[in-house]
Amino acid sequence: MIRNTSLWGTWKAELSNIIHDRSVMLVMIGGILFYALLYPLPYQKNVPGQQALAVLDQDRSALARQLIRMADATPQLRVAAVPQSMGEATVLLENDVVHGLLVIPANFERDVYLGRPVNIAFAGDASYFLIYGNIVEGLLKATTTLSVETQIISSFRKGSSPANIPGEIMPFRMSPHGVFNPTGGYINYIVPAVFVLILHQTLLIAAGTVTIKDRARRLSGLVTTPLRQALSIRLVTFVFAYLILALLYFGFFFQLYGVPHAAPQFALIGFSLLFLTSTTLFAILLGYLLPRPELTTVIVLLSSLPIVFTAGFAWPASNLPEWLDSLTMMIPAKPGIQGFLSLNQMGAPIQSLTSEIAYLSGLSLFFGLGILLLAMSERRRSSNRMNAESAARSY
Repeated sequence: MIRNTSLWGTWKAELSNIIHDRSVMLVMIGGILFYALLYPLPYQKNVPGQQALAVLDQDRSALARQLIRMADATPQLRVAAVPQSMGEATVLLENDVVHGLLVIPANFERDVYLGRPVNIAFAGDASYFLIYGNIVEGLLKATTTLSVETQIISSFRKGSSPANIPGEIMPFRMSPHGVFNPTGGYINYIVPAVFVLILHQTLLIAAGTVTIKDRARRLSGLVTTPLRQALSIRLVTFVFAYLILALLYFGFFFQLYGVPHAAPQFALIGFSLLFLTSTTLFAILLGYLLPRPELTTVIVLLSSLPIVFTAGFAWPASNLPEWLDSLTMMIPAKPGIQGFLSLNQMGAPIQSLTSEIAYLSGLSLFFGLGILLLAMSERRRSSNRMNAESAARSY
């Protein structure tokens, strides 16, 4: 075994291990580009259009029919069915014939004109948040408009002045505008968070695989570089390689798909370096915990969906059990996703990300200490084994 202790020699050896490993290069280059081009394809229509609505009319009055026409006239809704019973309506929802159900109760018209409170029930498929929100928005428009019309008619009957009626009925107007998702589309909602997850997961596979194979070579006595130098250079190499890929994601691909982004360049680069450092250290630690390189891919595949649903963008983190929220913060993807969304999509200043920065810094320190302990332990075991074999041969 020829031992090369120069920094340049160590870097060349590390770079050679990465470049000549087809599985690693496939994940780093092929996987990143493949996901960037393939994942947004199902969301190309971007904005949810008119959604199919079923209306269960239990009143069958003129006012109920007017509400149905108003709902059908909104840009968000299309009345696709008028079932005769709740059972029939439930079947339509379960079979995805419609995504929403409006129930107009009996005595609806009578109670409205008598000024009694009326509860209009709505049921919807909340599996798709933007579709669900679209249906709710359309129903709010229709019911609010009908409510205003009926109040105006009641005011006329009471002899109110026509000039005062608009201010009495609607003293203020609501004009909703999406701030962080101006188009109300899927790409702006899902792609920024999933791109961070893709960087995280592919980095775990690539750096973890390189570490496991390097361990195997060292145990076989085939390595020519010092371990401490190799780990340091591996960390730096993967961080800067993925920094280029992250800027490609947050720059070129965000522009390609029209995703809004508001982070200053230096803040984005600084947070990216911290996130990638923590993730690379996590990957190297996994490389010391797992016996075979293919297990990194298995762990990544099994963990992807749980990370998505606990990261705080698909489901509010505040609604998670406290123990689960705390446990998932041990994975760099979660504080990373929350930090990137706040910084790049919501325009938050870097100073407001103290929690995410503290978590990623703490994780980096924790993973680094874990690597140090495991590497030293494995080095001692390997040295003892080699000494024992040498002694046995001498005997």
